[in-house]
Amino acid sequence: MKAALLFIFALAFFICASVANAQTERSSEPDYNTAFAKALASAAARERQVLTMEKFYNGAELKGTRRIISEFAGPDAKKIEVTEEFGDSRSINDAVEIGDQFFCRDGNKGRKTSGKDCSKTGMLAIPHGEYEYLAETDPKDAKLKIYTRRATFADAGSAERDAVRLKFIEIKFVVDESGILEYTETRRGGIVPHGWSSTQVTSYEYEPMNLKIADPTK
Repeated sequence: MKAALLFIFALAFFICASVANAQTERSSEPDYNTAFAKALASAAARERQVLTMEKFYNGAELKGTRRIISEFAGPDAKKIEVTEEFGDSRSINDAVEIGDQFFCRDGNKGRKTSGKDCSKTGMLAIPHGEYEYLAETDPKDAKLKIYTRRATFADAGSAERDAVRLKFIEIKFVVDESGILEYTETRRGGIVPHGWSSTQVTSYEYEPMNLKIADPTK
C-alpha cells in the first residue's frame, strides 16, 4: 500500500514538474527578436490607441511620472500626447503627424508646423549587455505568452554605462495566441545613494471606436 502511494505521489510530482517545465523555457536573442518583430508588425497593421505609464523612484519615493497616449489611424496618421510631472513641475506637449505634415504644440504655446517628427516621448534606449531570455505561458491566462529579456550589470559604474548607471533591466512583452502584442513592461534600477528605479507599462487597444486624427489647424 505504501509503495503504491509513493508511486502515485512520484507520478503526480513528475506530471506537475513536466507541466511547469513546458510552460517556462529558456529562449534566445534571435527567437525573442523574431517574436517581438512579429508582435510589432501585427500592432502596426491595426488602428490602435497605446497608453504608456512610466514611474520614476528614488528608493521607495515616487519622484515623477510620464504618461504617453499614442493614437494611430490608417497608414499615415498618428497623434502623441506626453504629460510629465516631477515634483512641482508639470509639462504637456503633443504632436500630430498626417502623411508628411507635422504639427507640434509645447505646453500653452501655439501650435506650429515642422518638417520632421516633433513628438517628445523621452523613451530610454536599451543598453548592450549579456541578457537572459525566457518564454513562458502567462500563469493568469493560458492564451497569453510572455517573452522576457533581463540583465544585471556588475560594472554599472563603468565608463560605458556612466550615462545610465544601470544595475539591472528587465523587459517583457506579452502576445496572444496569434502573436498580437498585448502589452509591454520594463523595469530598470540604477545607482544613486538610495538606488533609483523606474517602471514602464505600455498597453494596446486595437480598433478603438471613433478614432479620428485630423489637421489640428483646421
